[in-house]
Amino acid sequence: MAGLVLAGGVPAEATERQAAPCPASGRVTQEFGPAPSGFHYGLDIANAAGSPVKAGLAGKVSSSDSSGALGQFIVVTHPDATKTVYGHLRKRSVGVGTAVNGSTKIGEMGATGTSDGRARLHLEVIDRERVNPRLKYTCPR
Repeated sequence: MAGLVLAGGVPAEATERQAAPCPASGRVTQEFGPAPSGFHYGLDIANAAGSPVKAGLAGKVSSSDSSGALGQFIVVTHPDATKTVYGHLRKRSVGVGTAVNGSTKIGEMGATGTSDGRARLHLEVIDRERVNPRLKYTCPR
């Protein structure tokens, strides 16, 4: 039996979700993976303080708070139950319960929390466990 083909002759495998645009512009300064200080569970994207951070994907804000390590942070829970964490923000623009889409500005890059003083976004993805954000977002190399 042949593989499933959707209208228009596109194989079902080809319709799998593409990675979403990166939630912030800039350059990646730290990848997901082993690091000198231990395992790094996200991508760090550097840009000027105040650079916009967008949701990247639709969802609902499940947390908007601050912590010692992440500083000002936001967590968005997506329809597939994955969560995206946005840390080191200078400013949070959305509160808990806010529905967002991929282009919604949720905050601004900063250097809050455990930081070397340079503005950046710490981007994490949680799909039952923390996974490489590049599986969900197309960020610069």
